[in-house]
Amino acid sequence: MGMSGGMAGMHAVFAQRRAQELLAEGRPTWATVRRLGHLLAAHRRTLAAALAFTVLGVLLSLIPPLLMRAVIDQAILQHRLQLLFELALALMLVPAFGAVVSVAQSYLNTVVSQALIHDLRTALYDHGQRLGIRFFTQTPAGQIHSRLVNDLNAVQGVMNQTLTGLFVNLLTISLTLAIMFVLDWRLAILATLVLPGFVFPVMAFGRRSYDAMGRTQEALSAVTSHLEETLTLSGTIVVRSFGAQPREGERFRQLSTEVRQRQVRQSMVGQWLMMAVRTLSSVGPALLYGYGGYLIIQHQLQLGTVVAFATYLVQLYGPASGLAGANTTLMGGLALFDRVFRFLDLPVEVPAPEHPQPWPGGPNTPAAVRFQEVTFAYQPPHAVLQGVSFTAEAGQLTAIVGPSGAGKSTMLALGARFYDPDAGSVSVGGRQLRDLDDRDLRRIMGVVTQDLFLFHTTLAANVRYGRPDASEFDVRRAVAAAQLDELVARLPEGLDTLVGERGYRLSGGEKQRVAIARAIVQNPRILWLDEATSSLDSHAERLIQEALQHLFAGRTVVAIAHRLSTVLAADQILVVSEGRIVERGRHYDLLAAGGLYARLYHEQFDPGLAAAAPAEEVVPAG
Repeated sequence: MGMSGGMAGMHAVFAQRRAQELLAEGRPTWATVRRLGHLLAAHRRTLAAALAFTVLGVLLSLIPPLLMRAVIDQAILQHRLQLLFELALALMLVPAFGAVVSVAQSYLNTVVSQALIHDLRTALYDHGQRLGIRFFTQTPAGQIHSRLVNDLNAVQGVMNQTLTGLFVNLLTISLTLAIMFVLDWRLAILATLVLPGFVFPVMAFGRRSYDAMGRTQEALSAVTSHLEETLTLSGTIVVRSFGAQPREGERFRQLSTEVRQRQVRQSMVGQWLMMAVRTLSSVGPALLYGYGGYLIIQHQLQLGTVVAFATYLVQLYGPASGLAGANTTLMGGLALFDRVFRFLDLPVEVPAPEHPQPWPGGPNTPAAVRFQEVTFAYQPPHAVLQGVSFTAEAGQLTAIVGPSGAGKSTMLALGARFYDPDAGSVSVGGRQLRDLDDRDLRRIMGVVTQDLFLFHTTLAANVRYGRPDASEFDVRRAVAAAQLDELVARLPEGLDTLVGERGYRLSGGEKQRVAIARAIVQNPRILWLDEATSSLDSHAERLIQEALQHLFAGRTVVAIAHRLSTVLAADQILVVSEGRIVERGRHYDLLAAGGLYARLYHEQFDPGLAAAAPAEEVVPAG
């Protein structure tokens, strides 16, 4: 068992280390391109239609220079008035039709890009929900939200600009060069001499844009994390309580300055590239008009051909500049996709079973919870639980008590399958948790934790969160059982009152009772309570005890408590110390044994007696 536990613990460490590496480092660009291609394949029909309109738009853009050539050489110079009017009409209609095609192309591009962003957004959210609790305890919330907001917003801009831009530019350059060689091979060769010069800026600035985009998004992520911590309700209260507004303001200014500087660098990468491209673009027309004018003077070429060539040069160098710019944007976009894919590649620490087994019992069947030689460590090799074994019998109340840091809440985390044990097994109804379908598990198991989180919605919506289809009667019955009637009567809109961020409008005890009511509405067969009455005053505690005892009937309940008054009637009490169960039994038996439980009991109810009594040697229970 020791070797198995050690190997599992090492695996958890390596998995977490791998997660941090994936978030921090980039992936090979070609791997990113291939994954992007797989995503686009799901929308291939719409993308094909967009490309078809793109081809049509490029072909239409090549017609006006030919019409201008005909206007000059065949209509104006030959004084053919009717032909002039016909060509002028064509010069008006062809661009108009091209504009309609461009609108259709833009619409289809937007549809594809938004569908891709939707796929990524939902994939990120779904994967985030599958990640283990360990990841969220070690990763700032702002960094997670930055993937879903900042990165995807930037990806959307990249997709809108470059989804078909690369294809358009390549096609335009190819067809334009073909027509130019047909018109006059001498001028075409002269025009193409400048094209290789566009390659060097692309190679020089493309990687810089990639790196600049990645660094900018990292800086934005840091700003988002700071906002998440200091401009939420809980964070604001802490900041003001300690008078830390100037310090946090200065920290925000530093982070914002870093974003500003990195965005300026990112912008300037593109500006230096465009300066080089524009310089190269001015060389071609100068050569064309110089050599073309010479050929016209020598009567070797017509004026209309030179004018058409000048127009085609714009259509040639413009896409070449766009191709360079698209490459820069695309390289920056690949940095964004890298960040998104790194999040999607984070390992799932608590994976779903490959062949999930259904819940063997009925909807109202209580089930036993069994821990068998369970060992677990958050950071191996420092084990929090060591060889823990117990059975919470079906339909009974099992209490877990012990000093702070003994491992009680960790037992709940394993029992609710927020984590998997490094060694040993946890099972309900004879089935290991790791083999059960998660939907079945969440339907039969309810959890009330110490961290009382309420959503910023109505009180009724919070109560029925575990069972959204619960009737109003079920909600009101749970509210009454949790002793919340007085609160509901006091609230301005009763059950329809907004409780505020994290339930801030309610007291600690009221939030705890809402959490209990939420578990009651869920109607689970197994109920885990972690300090479920710790925030209740003595009056509220007395009122809720009878309701809880009534609700415990027919359910398997495992209650973790520091306040021993809440577990005196438990069928079984487990006393935990330093990750081990050191005592087990009923209240009076443990009290008579004079061990750790007795000492904890006297510390709460008779501190003078506890101080005078000698320390008992704690012997692990057999």
